[in-house]
Amino acid sequence: MILMRFQTSFAVAMVPFALVLPAQAQSVSESLTVEREADESAQVELPEAKQVPTTNVEPISRTPAVISLITENDLFGGTDRNYTNGLRAERYSGAKRAPGILRSASIIFPFIDVDQYEIRQGYGLAHAIYTPEDIEAEIPDPTDQPYAGWLYVSSSVVAVAKNRLDRHALQLNVGVIGPSAGADFVQTNWHEMIDGKEPRGWAYQLDDELGVELIGERVRRIKKTNLGPFEIDSALHGSLTLGNVNTHGAAGGMARIGFDLDADFGPPRIRPSIGGAGTYNPNDDFGGYLFFGAEGRYVVRNIFLDGNTFDDDGPHVTGRHRWVGDVQGGIAVNLGAVQAAFTYVHRTEQYKAQDGASRFGALSVSLAY
Repeated sequence: MILMRFQTSFAVAMVPFALVLPAQAQSVSESLTVEREADESAQVELPEAKQVPTTNVEPISRTPAVISLITENDLFGGTDRNYTNGLRAERYSGAKRAPGILRSASIIFPFIDVDQYEIRQGYGLAHAIYTPEDIEAEIPDPTDQPYAGWLYVSSSVVAVAKNRLDRHALQLNVGVIGPSAGADFVQTNWHEMIDGKEPRGWAYQLDDELGVELIGERVRRIKKTNLGPFEIDSALHGSLTLGNVNTHGAAGGMARIGFDLDADFGPPRIRPSIGGAGTYNPNDDFGGYLFFGAEGRYVVRNIFLDGNTFDDDGPHVTGRHRWVGDVQGGIAVNLGAVQAAFTYVHRTEQYKAQDGASRFGALSVSLAY
């Protein structure tokens, strides 16, 4: 009897739930159906995503890497003294997008518009030799240029404007000055090969010293014009060099006449110099130009004349000139991916005892690939 009453009471109590639950289930089902239809409708009405243009891809893909070999020697100037020989091998990458640190800087400094420049990274290995005028004297003239060698590696960043009117360059040189540079070995064996004078004073060269210099440069090209079939352009430049090897400020300019002048900013050189930064991007199968340039430098330090940094009693000159000037002229020929150039340089006297200006030539070959 008690069981029958409990069953009856339980059935009566469950009646409201039996009536409500189906209604709620139907409501939930209808709600899910509506939401699913709304999602499908939203997916159908969603506009197709547009492709965002990448502004730098095309120029970067067209800009090649460049390898250059440069030799500078006073043999071309008919002398054998002061800056007597230089060798350099360098490579610049194809254009890259600006690294993150430059993009961050452009946010802080709005005038740095990195999207308007192609960035190239460069590396180089170079060697330079300096001697007095009389290399056959076993004891060098103490008033003349000391013997010195300079072996160093370079790391560079070059930013070239896409309109080819501006170029910024930053170069760090690190190496060794002194016997460890091997200049005495190079010059002695070279002169033996060419049956030249025997250099006998290398025992008095500058001592070993770590050499560091940081170079910043800007070149501003004046928009080119045409003269008949020829292109004519000119450019102004300024640079600052800081370090224990060289410390100086420089300014100058260059003028050119020829074909395909947009391919570069001038042939590569070994610094300090007037010249391009080793970036060569030919637009035609044939090009070339004649060029003329001049530069003035105010020299605060030149280790090859002032002597070792921490040795006041070592070899050095007295009466060094603060102002030094370079005048140069030459020719560059572009044959597709290859450029060859020759530069003749006249450098004014750098110290009182120097017997006339320095004269030397620079020969360079570059390959774009």
